[in-house]
Amino acid sequence: MAQHDRRQEALQRIQIGLTGVAGVILLVGLASIVIDKARLGDAAAPPPAVPTLSANAVAPKEPLVELGVQPAADQAQVVPDLVPDPNLTQPIDNDQPKP
Repeated sequence: MAQHDRRQEALQRIQIGLTGVAGVILLVGLASIVIDKARLGDAAAPPPAVPTLSANAVAPKEPLVELGVQPAADQAQVVPDLVPDPNLTQPIDNDQPKP
């Protein structure tokens, strides 16, 4: 009886292993098909439309300001004055000691 149990267990392990290998092959095949279809779809799609300026349109003078990346010249940034540390006894940017 022990011989029969071993053989059955070995066959079950082989079946599980072959099922796993078949599953991996199936997943790799499906992934390959999906990737190939995506590449074909990208090649068939027309390039994106680029907006162009008409002959009557005026080119922007400050494109970064219009995009909001850079502040406009009339919007001067005000930096508040910095208050020095009251515990500071000598300037930290001067290496020479005070006399």
